[in-house]
Amino acid sequence: MKFLSSPKTALKLGLLHGIHHLDRWRHGNRRVDLIAMAERDWGLTTDPRGHLLVQGCDLAELGRRYGTPLYVVNREQLAQTYHAFHDGFASRYPQVEVAYSYKTNPVPGVIRELHAMGAIAEVISEFELWLALQLGVPPDRIIVNGPGKTPAGLERAVKSGVRIINIDNPAEIDAIDALAARHGVLQKVGVRVITSVGWSSQFGIRIDSGKALEAFRRIRARTNLAGCGMHLHLGTGIQDVGTYVQAIREVLEFAGVVQRETGLVMEYLDFGGGFGVPTVRHHSVMDGKLMLNGLPPLLAPGPVPPAPTDYADAITTLVRRFYPDGTARLPTLVFEPGRAISSSAQLLLLEVLAIKDGRRGVRNVILNGGKNITMPLGYEFHRIFAASRMREPVAAAWHLFGPLCHPGDIVAQFEPLPELAVGDVLAIMDAGAYFVPNQMNFSNPRPGVVMVSDGRDQLIREHESFEDIVRRDRL
Repeated sequence: MKFLSSPKTALKLGLLHGIHHLDRWRHGNRRVDLIAMAERDWGLTTDPRGHLLVQGCDLAELGRRYGTPLYVVNREQLAQTYHAFHDGFASRYPQVEVAYSYKTNPVPGVIRELHAMGAIAEVISEFELWLALQLGVPPDRIIVNGPGKTPAGLERAVKSGVRIINIDNPAEIDAIDALAARHGVLQKVGVRVITSVGWSSQFGIRIDSGKALEAFRRIRARTNLAGCGMHLHLGTGIQDVGTYVQAIREVLEFAGVVQRETGLVMEYLDFGGGFGVPTVRHHSVMDGKLMLNGLPPLLAPGPVPPAPTDYADAITTLVRRFYPDGTARLPTLVFEPGRAISSSAQLLLLEVLAIKDGRRGVRNVILNGGKNITMPLGYEFHRIFAASRMREPVAAAWHLFGPLCHPGDIVAQFEPLPELAVGDVLAIMDAGAYFVPNQMNFSNPRPGVVMVSDGRDQLIREHESFEDIVRRDRL
């Protein structure tokens, strides 16, 4: 029996098709210079054959030599994004520290490079704290955050002598105080606060409820705690200076209240991370509706996010209004960017395994990596290049799938690419933020990582082996 769609459903589909055609009419005929884009946004070049290069190293050749899937880190791009962020603030304010968010891309070889550039460590689990110590990070250059600190994690943090533990819930106050007494130390602590904007839910303690002030009062009464910091984290991929200004103004006002009410002076104001990058945008609600109905996401680019200097101008100007008396009273400003530093410095290479006919003239491409290693592509737009066909024109829109036996294993839909063949290597850009921590071995090993620096490539993480996957099982 054939069921006809309702008039309401037909109208909805008609509207979506209309939006799709209008978007293609407005943006579809633009000629995008992919070669110029790759150089401008990611520091990549293209050789005369049309092969994409990172610091002179052929990406397609790296994929063949090391095997795919493969992450490739561009150290020069990593240094550029780190210094752009750090120097943007440090040139405007005398006491600034950048703490790299380990959860963003927990590859030891990448993190080690960032520490050598000057970054301190921001960790949210006992594993990440252990990793920072293993990498030789001095404990007084480690910040401990997180909504779910375990007793063992707090024990390790206090015993190690970390710089500061930012309290996420009031129960941590007594626990840290007892640990500090046991180890005979005065442990510095801050409080993660919730403002009128940004994440709340399971995170932090609200300012407007009076609970955050009560937490500082309790800290002030403890003999083994030194309350000296305030922590804020608003979200991820934020592309609006005004959101930060609003939240930070509330934090600065509250810091004054805390000092008047408890006598505690804020030594550290930690404004977290979440800064957006220009080459990644979240899928909009309309993108989601279009894709659910078999249509491509909008071609219209998202707004260009502010540069680090834009954030720095607004934030440091605001801080100085509250601390006008010179450097003696100035708190240290701490930022915890992850995405803003490592996103564009890492890419993921995948190989074409098969090409099949699809519906409505859109062909299906099967790649050797899927949702198991590309989870962020489910909610974000990432540019995808054909690494050895950069000088060839776009031939069609392709549906890209992974190798998993799962209907949801979609890498990208309606991806504009040149004519592809089995064995071609695709480069997914901005794979340096939340790809590695979200990857899993769904029927396949996890990828290795190569770092390119000064035109030389070095394996910094081996491909996971079959034996690695079952190493802890009793066979």
